[in-house]
Amino acid sequence: MSLPKTSRKPDPIEQDFENALQRLVNGQPKHKTLKARAKAGKLKINISNVALEAGRSRTLIALENSRYPKVREAIMLAQGGEKAHPKTFTQLTENLRATIAELKVEKRLLEKKMATHVLARRKAEVSAERDQAEAARLRKQMRELEKIAHLPHRESEIPRLVLIRGLPGSGKTTKATGYANDGYLHLEADQFFMIDGEYHFNVEKLPEAHAWCLDQARKGLDAGEFVCVANVFSSVEDVKPYTQLGFDYQLVEATYPGHSIHKVSVAVLHAMKATWVPTDRLVEALQVKSHAKASVTSITSKKRKN
Repeated sequence: MSLPKTSRKPDPIEQDFENALQRLVNGQPKHKTLKARAKAGKLKINISNVALEAGRSRTLIALENSRYPKVREAIMLAQGGEKAHPKTFTQLTENLRATIAELKVEKRLLEKKMATHVLARRKAEVSAERDQAEAARLRKQMRELEKIAHLPHRESEIPRLVLIRGLPGSGKTTKATGYANDGYLHLEADQFFMIDGEYHFNVEKLPEAHAWCLDQARKGLDAGEFVCVANVFSSVEDVKPYTQLGFDYQLVEATYPGHSIHKVSVAVLHAMKATWVPTDRLVEALQVKSHAKASVTSITSKKRKN
């Protein structure tokens, strides 16, 4: 079975995904792990395997609003076999029309909500000039609800790189998902351990996972992406490799008092807290020691009181 050809020339990343999918469909993967699965008759066509074969981040095709929707749709259809697979990209486009229509409706709704929000903000600013005390109360309430919206006056105010730090269970992934919804490429070292949609942690491969995460961030930034990385980032040494990439960045601390889905032991958490560098000290150290051409902003979510 051959994949349909597109009339336009895809970018290199999209081409890597298409070539990888074609090899999996043909049962001829190049990746060592996938070769073994194919030999054992256990090779599956899914998003994780296509990303692994392509040597690209699965986040580029994993979400419904991913950067390469046609590749994602082709994978979904390839999972259904020959009968479900379109013959041309024209057919594939037709299959996507319903989804596109739904997205247009959602876009209009979001635009209306955004317009309402902008209008409310402007009214609040006018009101603040008349009543500073009331404005201060509203800002405090908004911070507590973690619903502060930053509407930049210039494009340059939007950081190319956002680094979210926090202990396990502090809500890093939740915060990163918000950035991803705004168009950021969401990366975590934990993604290295995702195999076929399941989390398989191996402490011995943790350095390799962090190296992979840094490399994916570098590639994304070089490709013009806005990147959000959510890791523990407990010390200056953890953060510096990212700040030294040379892009403007924002440092965000997640402090939600929750529980880690990875079931980190109490002993490990205590050990991590013992070596944890507070964000204000971390920012000072970065400003003194780092020579990266970047600006640093520290944002700490308010802890919920019992």
